[in-house]
Amino acid sequence: MSLTIALAGNPNCGKTTLFNALTGARHHVGNWPGVTVERRSGAFEQDGLSLEVVDLPGTYSLAARSEDERVAAQFLASPEVDLVLNVLDASNLERNLYLSTQLLELGKPVAFVLNMVDDAENRGVHIDVAALETLLGGPVIPTVGNRAQGIPELKALLAVLARGESTRCRRITVDYGHDIEGELAKLETEICRDEKLEATMPPRWLALQLLENNAEAKRRVAESHASEAISQQLTKSFAFLEPHLGADGATLIAERRYGFAHGLVKEVATAPDEGRTPTARLDAVLTHRWLGIPIFVGILALVYSVSFILGKIPQDWIAEGFKALSDFAGAHLPAGELTSLLVDGVIPGVSAVIVFVPVIMILMGCIAFLEDTGYMARAAFIMDRLMHVMGLHGKSFIPLIMGSGCNVPAIQAARTIESRQDRLITILVTPLVSCSARLQVYIVIAGTFFTPFKAALAIIAMHFLGLGLAVLMGRVLRSALFAGPSSPFVMELPPYRLPVLKATLIHMWEKGSVFLTRAGTTIFAGATLIWFLSRYPGIANQEWTAQYQEQRQAVAALKLPGAEEEDRLRALQLAHESRIVNTSLAARLGQKASPLLRPILDPDHKRAEAWKDVIALTAGFVAKEIVVSTMAVIHQASDEPKPGERLSPLQVSLRDNSGLSPLTALAFMVFTLIYTPCLGTVAMIRREAGSWGWAGFTIAYGLVLGWGLAWVTVAAGRALGFA
Repeated sequence: MSLTIALAGNPNCGKTTLFNALTGARHHVGNWPGVTVERRSGAFEQDGLSLEVVDLPGTYSLAARSEDERVAAQFLASPEVDLVLNVLDASNLERNLYLSTQLLELGKPVAFVLNMVDDAENRGVHIDVAALETLLGGPVIPTVGNRAQGIPELKALLAVLARGESTRCRRITVDYGHDIEGELAKLETEICRDEKLEATMPPRWLALQLLENNAEAKRRVAESHASEAISQQLTKSFAFLEPHLGADGATLIAERRYGFAHGLVKEVATAPDEGRTPTARLDAVLTHRWLGIPIFVGILALVYSVSFILGKIPQDWIAEGFKALSDFAGAHLPAGELTSLLVDGVIPGVSAVIVFVPVIMILMGCIAFLEDTGYMARAAFIMDRLMHVMGLHGKSFIPLIMGSGCNVPAIQAARTIESRQDRLITILVTPLVSCSARLQVYIVIAGTFFTPFKAALAIIAMHFLGLGLAVLMGRVLRSALFAGPSSPFVMELPPYRLPVLKATLIHMWEKGSVFLTRAGTTIFAGATLIWFLSRYPGIANQEWTAQYQEQRQAVAALKLPGAEEEDRLRALQLAHESRIVNTSLAARLGQKASPLLRPILDPDHKRAEAWKDVIALTAGFVAKEIVVSTMAVIHQASDEPKPGERLSPLQVSLRDNSGLSPLTALAFMVFTLIYTPCLGTVAMIRREAGSWGWAGFTIAYGLVLGWGLAWVTVAAGRALGFA
């Protein structure tokens, strides 16, 4: 026997944490609406039964105004669902119960999880669980999901429900008053005349949605055989209710639901004065009108500093490991193209990316910690005022914050925005946010050409520049293409919580594993392609290789002292590799395109190898991590750092051979931030916006804006006397 359980609840109620605890799945848990934008399923076994749990998007209601609400409402009303498991935040019970009133109307068995009871107790909130169970008409299990408290009892209850042995589920509905109930009964009668329509959705639920003027419900009715009769009755109901009760159906129903939730909480819960809670006292400082933004900037600077300082130690270990691997391969594998591919292409290309995984993991761990404490929701609240001033939807800051990890899921998160115009604006500006893949480029470039303190400032500046540009472009798009005010939005601030170390470590591993997976696929393929392009045309390559071998033999015949012979052989090798690279297909392609980027990367026309930057940036269209691996291959990043030097071999090569100055290096970072989304992001824009035209528009304006701001960076720097 199996049971399909729909896991439903408000954002921030701990629903996805419970899903992970029940199924063992490892999904990141966030503290703002929209972290789960699609349904997810998992299974577990209990008492010999197989139970499937479907994790639905976090929603405040089932009004189906946004994509996540539509997904949740459609699935919950479908025959596929055997049981609804409603997760309630014990510290915000009244707010959560509005959704519960809708779930009870579905006519399905509903069980309840009273989650985060520890937070409620810490805030002085006391809930009578037995009374709550009686009033809701379903079993209630208290839990602390992030510590797995109450999970065994919840699994046991679900097994009992699956076997049909529980008598604790009773049919409870909200009483909407004599007038509304009368109109609901009339609509239900007409709906039940169509057996097919009645089978697809509970009649009372459909009638309620019709009175709420729900577009999806109207579409379903329009496709039924009884559409004309139902539509006529709905018109009569509207004509009766509004004059008699003084409001439209949606308002009247919402008032009754809120009244039910308020009255229920009065019966089962006691709470202290909210102004005296620790959350209120912290918010008075952290969300202060003037102090909030400086505190946010300071916390962000601290996060980056900690990430770089702690990440430096494992970075050195990884660099040494790859250096040993390269030396071993070069010494023990036979000379030839395959060995060159491995030693000169794959190892430096992949290692140039993996060496920064510790920094990324620590950074993502810090952000996960801030999310789990509840602070990142405050950061969105702090920035909300600025978003509205610039004409962007308040919810838009949520995808922008998510974009600091990866732009692809950030664009998906825009589904939570009800207005299509606001959603499109958010999708189009999200690629401007600096993602963790770009962070690797910043670390390489800033770490090479700036002191540690200035490098940290430059990297933080890139992130704020990205956010600022996203907000500014939102204003431009609002004025030029999407005229009209943005929709109102109320930002929810969850209570502060002490994060669980296990959840933070899981998030760190998830983010790190993304880069490891890419290193084994996309970056490996990119490094191989770049190695091929930088090694051939082939015939001349073979001639130079023969000359190089003769020169090595001549040096060996001199029988010089060990260190001197090694230096001469090293010089020959570098000259040989440089000759090959500078006459390769990659060089030819880069030299053809380099005039386009010369004003920002080589304004004085003094860099003979500026084409290498062009090739690296071109490769970055596939994935921004490939910018780093491409530079490692074409710059032949094998120079040894000096003793005590903090730079990687790639950074040594860039410093000594690239010809970039601190100013043009900064322009390189600005251009990398803006110039074009990666291929995965472009595909996601096309999917979410529904058009390749919008995807192409994003690429076009990014290239123009990136080039323009990089040029302004160089011009302003030179005007101020910087080289």
